[in-house]
Amino acid sequence: MKYAVISDLHANLAALELVLKDAASCGAQKVVCLGDIVGYGPLPAETFRLIQKTASVIVAGNHDDAVSGRMDPSDFIDLASDAVHRHRDLLSKDELKALRLLPYTAKIEGAELSHGDFTEPQEFNYIDSDEAACANFAASDAQLLFVGHTHTPCMYITGASGRIYQLEAQDFVLEEGKRYIVNTGSVGYPRESNGRCLSSYVIYDSTNKTVSFRFLPFSVSSVMQRGKNRKASRLLPLIIVSLVCVLGGALFFLSRNKAPAPQPTIAVAEKTPIDERSVTLPPSAKEVRANLRLENKSYPAQVEFVFLTASGDKIRSESKHVKEGYRAAIEIPQGAVSVKFKVFEASTGKAPRIKSFLPAAK
Repeated sequence: MKYAVISDLHANLAALELVLKDAASCGAQKVVCLGDIVGYGPLPAETFRLIQKTASVIVAGNHDDAVSGRMDPSDFIDLASDAVHRHRDLLSKDELKALRLLPYTAKIEGAELSHGDFTEPQEFNYIDSDEAACANFAASDAQLLFVGHTHTPCMYITGASGRIYQLEAQDFVLEEGKRYIVNTGSVGYPRESNGRCLSSYVIYDSTNKTVSFRFLPFSVSSVMQRGKNRKASRLLPLIIVSLVCVLGGALFFLSRNKAPAPQPTIAVAEKTPIDERSVTLPPSAKEVRANLRLENKSYPAQVEFVFLTASGDKIRSESKHVKEGYRAAIEIPQGAVSVKFKVFEASTGKAPRIKSFLPAAK
């Protein structure tokens, strides 16, 4: 059986339609959805109706719970919180009830599904580190685990040694004795990474035991809010992210056959950082980790890291939006002798509370 495994649609009907068409062309026989059908985008009702019609399995995402009233959205950033109230008005009572009744986990042939993680599915924790991946492997007996939530396609693998390996999204064949966590990325609201911003999903063939990532062009217009009550102040953050996506995608395709260039930077607004740490990189070091943890129920943060040469020139910089913390390994680019980490507010006037912040290289 061929499954199209999709996640984080975010009320983006155009992106969903494109993915469903592509999945059909790949021979997908069933569609399964890992949640966040609503939130952010312009067409929650239309998107929900289409996924109800086409998906054989749907699990709940945190935005689905927030819109349906099953979860308190008070810790959402302003853009997400605004969308919650707007989407409640656009969905019918029956549709809101259907969202409230979605399960948090499900199973298909040879795999288990969740939006965030499997340790406490209703809490929507992120799998964004080796430690989180290890806890999730322990929480399930399935060989293959599918998740979304971070909007970043990637995978974690473990075997007999118990060591966790985090890898970029890539096609693979399931091997006996190995287990896998696969993050499918986002259909309707992808985040720019490695110079790209593309809708992503996965084709899982349970018969041939293969997992294949699919990446499709992303349209800026598909995420624009619509209607008489649209406010420019609500649109601005989404427009900025979308424009970064388009620029990143264009640079990626233009540079495919050229020497690698520095990755585009997601700019952080000119703010004073809440905290800032620098790490000198030993010659043997291959990766760094921010090791940032936010206090429970804290506001989200924006983490910026900048790799520098011995003369202080910037080699590469990037920014990440984090809700609970950021502990993922970051590969050190050639020529870097130090890295600077900065933590900013993700939304004006709502400072995150830092529990620990101990950047390290190894």
